[in-house]
Amino acid sequence: TATHTWMVDTTAPTVGSIERMDPNPTDAASVKFTVNLSESATGVDSRDFSVTTTGVPGAAVTGVSGTGGVYTVSVSTGPGNGTIRLDLKASGTGIEDSAGNPIGGGFIDGEIYDVAREFALFLPTVLR
Repeated sequence: TATHTWMVDTTAPTVGSIERMDPNPTDAASVKFTVNLSESATGVDSRDFSVTTTGVPGAAVTGVSGTGGVYTVSVSTGPGNGTIRLDLKASGTGIEDSAGNPIGGGFIDGEIYDVAREFALFLPTVLR
């Protein structure tokens, strides 16, 4: 008589953290975030993320790279001064582990970039 042991994975992956990769504050045209998952997962792409901003119109996810449980997400900073945070959407992402468990919920507690662009002020010289 043969004995078999089966292990069933019912634990969904989660986001452990979303961290800045570049210096903060920044005046760069783009920044990167590291997304750390609780376990290896597939199906991670740019549509899975949103950018929450204040004062920085036009900021957007421009790319995702990585494998397993660690991904790098690139974000264009757009014009203006303000803040940028990368969020994982709460549903419809397509991210799942090897057992097919979909990622459990969104994530909105990541690190924030302060975008501080320097503006030069030129005053005309009045000659008499």
